[in-house]
Amino acid sequence: MNETGEIWKAHRRQKQGRHAKMKADNTAALEASGVQFTSSNAGETLLFREEGKPKIDFYPSTGRWCVANKKEQIYSGGAQRFLCWYRQQ
Repeated sequence: MNETGEIWKAHRRQKQGRHAKMKADNTAALEASGVQFTSSNAGETLLFREEGKPKIDFYPSTGRWCVANKKEQIYSGGAQRFLCWYRQQ
């Protein structure tokens, strides 16, 4: 493999490690918050379906979320920012 290929492989490994840490940190923060959610896709998507609140899909490995029926609007900022936003809804 050439040098460029090796650089991209290293970049992907770093990104995977960063996303694994973010997934663990965001999931732990959401579990500690007491807000109810279910997990889907081996924990890659956390589903918030509380009565009286918008239906939210949260992606812990990136810290992004969207309203389930309005996927054109994507929010970001991680678990803490999500919790602030979600509690205001």
